[in-house]
This record gives sequence, structure tokens and C-alpha cells, in this order.
Amino acid sequence: MSDTLPLYLTPQFFRRCLEHGLQQQELKVRDVQLTNLTRGGENYCSNIYRAHVKYQTAEEEELIETSLIVKSMPEEKQAILARLQIYNKETLFYLHIKPKLEALMWHATTATESWQLGARHYYSTTQPEQTIIFEDLCHLGYQLKCRQLGLDAAHATLVMRKLAQYHALTMLMAEHEPQHIIDRYPFGLLHMDAIKSQPFKLLFGTQLLKLTALISDSEEFAGITRKLYRYHEHFTERVLKAVYPLRGAYNVLNHGDLWVNNIFFKYDKQYKLQQVKFIDFQLCFYGSLGFDINYFLNTSLELEVLRTQRQHLIDVYYESLIGCLQQLPWHKPLPSHADILAEVQAREAYGFFVAFGFFPLMSMIGIDSEDNSLKNFHDEQFARQKVQLMFEGNSRTLESLKFSLKRLDDLHIFD
Repeated sequence: MSDTLPLYLTPQFFRRCLEHGLQQQELKVRDVQLTNLTRGGENYCSNIYRAHVKYQTAEEEELIETSLIVKSMPEEKQAILARLQIYNKETLFYLHIKPKLEALMWHATTATESWQLGARHYYSTTQPEQTIIFEDLCHLGYQLKCRQLGLDAAHATLVMRKLAQYHALTMLMAEHEPQHIIDRYPFGLLHMDAIKSQPFKLLFGTQLLKLTALISDSEEFAGITRKLYRYHEHFTERVLKAVYPLRGAYNVLNHGDLWVNNIFFKYDKQYKLQQVKFIDFQLCFYGSLGFDINYFLNTSLELEVLRTQRQHLIDVYYESLIGCLQQLPWHKPLPSHADILAEVQAREAYGFFVAFGFFPLMSMIGIDSEDNSLKNFHDEQFARQKVQLMFEGNSRTLESLKFSLKRLDDLHIFD
């Protein structure tokens, strides 16, 4: 074990994790091998470790091996995000919401294999620091795709189907347990106080200006350039209007951060795509289903898929949403295709913010983002240097944004 690893991650700690997660007593942990998976530019809210654990049960002497993921949230990373209560939100989700969603789907489907939303939760604790333990999806054969490239049509289609099923399940649960779905998740990452803060405008306003400068030399973007400069003049007001009010005509428990790095895929022996699972439910919030859809579409698609498959993916979402609601004991009128399109279109302005604010950060080349952190981005000189790399390091970033700008301008989002 390296000196950089938390000292509290001892064999005794993992014995407690396994006993909670497996609901067994008198386990004996014989060996723990820890690996630090934390990466600059990818893990902004937490530190991530993999624990390869060898243990014995009271009944069996033979060693059992398993792999766990440790999500540690030290104070220095949580200070900026303390108001978001991400530990409490994610622990509540895994302990009380996820099991019920999966049970609902188990009753609703005739599939032989159980429907699972994400990784299995083993243990949560606040001592000595906020920590959550999950099963290791990679150990089960799941893989991440490349955040710099985005997802192809097949992977994106599978995500949209799963997202729609998840949304449908939360619609039903919100009806019966509003105290867990609605009351406990009133806001996500874009808290109103954060949007009004000076560091928020400094970072994301600078990104908007950089994007505007990069397209200003092109005659075909002349009109959009002028509109984006006006947008920046009223930056805080425009972002607030894009986010609030959170509620729409059809509301769900939004994942809140559904992009490439929070989506795991599994394949068969012929490398044919089989399953998908989501992770990181720390930024969930109750609001219009248009938020999650616009977030995913503006951060996670290959350029060609964004250009040619966007409407098809929304259609896939609608079919999956309706199909799932019909399987559930959902007694309200089903939304129409036009209803879902209207919900997505009503959040296009939010999608634009995600496109210029989050997407360039997410798609940065690895070597350019190694020293990225929330703390570092509070330094004005650091932020300006990184904004330059965000838009010019990966060609997919600017080309995707140019496509989106034209589409959004046709919808009069910047007017």
C-alpha cells in the first residue's frame, strides 16, 4: 500500500464493508490490495480506489476473491460542493431508491435476467471521512468508453433506452414516495447560489467568450457571434433562466450527470453490446426529464451521431419510456410523442449551457486535464489557460459545438 492511500482503508474496514454488503457475519479478510484510480480531470468530487479483497466466510475455508470500488470524499474536495450534500444524496439513493426501482422493474418485465440500474452498494460511512463502497463493475466485465471520442449510435441507443426506463420508474415512485424522490432532491449541480457566484461566471463566462472568439472569424457565424456576446452581457440571468424552474410537465428524478464516464457497458464473447449500467447518482434532482436528455446528448455522442442520430435517439427514449410505463402500475395518461419533444425543447437552453460549459471540460485530452480540480479552477490564470486547451485540444469539441450552435440558432435559443 502506498503512503498516498487513506490509512483507514484497513482489512478491518473491508471486513465491515463485506459484512454489510453481503449480509453475513464472521467474515475474515485475509488480504487487501489497494490501487489509486483517481484521475485529474475526471474525479472532481471524490477520490477513487480499487480494493482487491481475499476473504473467508464462517462456512467456507476456501479463499474468496472480490473487487470493490472505494469512493472517498475528503473535506478538501467537498468544501466547494458542501451545499450539494452529495454524500447524503448518493447514500440515500443506493439504500432506499435504487433497490425499489429495480424491484419495480423486476415485477414489470418478463426478462429472465433481472434489471439492474447500477453497481451494487456495500457500505456507507462518514467516519473518518465520507466514503461509499460499491462492487467493481470492471471486475464483472463492464467497460468505460472513451470520453474524448464519445459514444457511437449503438451505445447511445442502449443508454437512451435505459435512461427512459429509469425515468419511468422514478415517475411512479415519486407518486407513491414523494418524501424520498421529490423532497430529498430539490436541486442538482447548478444550485441557484452557485450560478450567482463570481467564480461561476468567471469560469463558464470565459468559456463562452472563448467559443465566441473561435467562431467570430467565420462569416456564416456572424449573426450567432453577435447573439453570444449579448448572452454574455446577461450571463447569470440567462443561465438562471435556462435552469429554473426545475419542474416541467413531466418530471423525473434526473441522474444529473449522465455522460460517458458515468456509463459502463458489457459485451458478449463476440464483443456484441449487451448491457449498460449507470454510476454516480450524487447530483440527482427532481425536475423535467428534458434535463437528463439534453445533458447526455450534448456531452456524450460522437460527432457524426450528434449530427445524424439526435432525433432518432429521442424517439428511442420515447418508445422505451412508454413501454416501461405500460408495464408498470401507472394509471395516469401516458405522455404523447409531442409531449416529450416539448419537454426536451423546453430545456434546449440548458443543453446549450452544458454544451459550452461542461462538454469542453469532459472531452479534454488526458494529458491536458491531469491537473484539473475544482480548487485549481478558482485561480483565474489557471482557468484561462485551461479554457484555451478545452476548445483547441480535441477537434471533436469545436466541431460538435459548431453543429449545435447552428441547430440552436434555428430554434431561436439565443434570441
